[in-house]
Amino acid sequence: MAANIVSRIFLLLAAAHCGAATDLLRSVRQAPGSIFTVGNGEPCLGSDRSTGGVCLSRNQCNTQGGKAIGFCGVFATCCSLNACDVRTNTKVAVFINPPLNKESSGLECSYNVEINNNNVCQMRIDFETFNLAPPTTVEPVENVTQRPGFTCRNDIFQVTNLQANSDYMPALCGDNNGQHLYVRVNASTNSRSIRINFKIADRNTQPNLPQATWKIKVTQLECFNTLGKYRDGLFEAITSSLPSTPLTTSADRDEYLIAPPGCLQYYPDRAGSFESFNYNRGSGPYIANLAYATCFKKTPDVCGIKLTSASFEMAYRQEDNLYLDTDCQINPVTQGAAQSEDYLFIPEAETTDGLRGSKFCGSSAANQIIASTPPGPLYVHFHSDNLVSDDITESGYRFNYNVLNNCYLKK
Repeated sequence: MAANIVSRIFLLLAAAHCGAATDLLRSVRQAPGSIFTVGNGEPCLGSDRSTGGVCLSRNQCNTQGGKAIGFCGVFATCCSLNACDVRTNTKVAVFINPPLNKESSGLECSYNVEINNNNVCQMRIDFETFNLAPPTTVEPVENVTQRPGFTCRNDIFQVTNLQANSDYMPALCGDNNGQHLYVRVNASTNSRSIRINFKIADRNTQPNLPQATWKIKVTQLECFNTLGKYRDGLFEAITSSLPSTPLTTSADRDEYLIAPPGCLQYYPDRAGSFESFNYNRGSGPYIANLAYATCFKKTPDVCGIKLTSASFEMAYRQEDNLYLDTDCQINPVTQGAAQSEDYLFIPEAETTDGLRGSKFCGSSAANQIIASTPPGPLYVHFHSDNLVSDDITESGYRFNYNVLNNCYLKK
């Protein structure tokens, strides 16, 4: 402890000799862990404590088109990547919208994220702030009750895999604060980068659209290999011939966040909440043409999950049914005229009042507590069609969840 204090005093005296004591004091206060932080890509706060960035060297910040907004230790800067056409390979990157006004709208803003090392297998994208123009449909026509579904026609967010565009990543828009999604990458198949693209509509021609803002964090997650845990950095040459060791590696730290295959969203905590994209505090609408899985961590002591509905309003086919299973999806042999096929699939589900099923639509899951006890992974699957009917609400859903370790007590 005393040695640490002495070392800091020495650094402060040296900085004062160079006329930089003020900057060094600020760097010591704002350092995320050690004052010797050097461009580790970890999130940081700027000098005003409100704007976020990542810890980079000044050279990294400049080459990636960023702006220095504070300090990270002595040798790094807190860099705000609030510019477009940014390329980065840091472990954690934070992208913030550039200043937008009517003159600068109607632009495309892209970020290329390249894998940090060959151990990276997934990228988790967290929407700390995400406010774009909402999804829209065409104007109603007299005597026509059905229209195309709500899609992103003005502002559009899209993730593409630059090398191996095999994963389906939906286009998103609207209010998605607090949401997240996962993208797979694989160095062995040349899937070594992703592109994050924002396409912003021109507010000159559409002045009623809300202002577009975003702050997204991209975290590169490292997986284990088949022979043990990945090793990287300076220890690789030393430990490559040794068996797996208990030393903490990036893969060790990332293991908790690694999503199972096929999951667009993943919640590793034992309790929390999740909602449909553009839930917008219950105003919706959800986006058309989506099909994705939201997954939950299933540890050895977990046998199921309890879902408590906070809100649930989806499209339905007819009013005189239970809004469940075959009421939510039509057999293609007998389909006939186009009808709603929006639903939330909850495997092996049972409500507290004894209603059993898997596909929920309409208001069937509203004000319900649902236990899902599948033999396999824990997940729900959302499906929306490209159809909206007049006077039928498509606001979406929000659930609180808790994993279960005693599936005989479902209520």
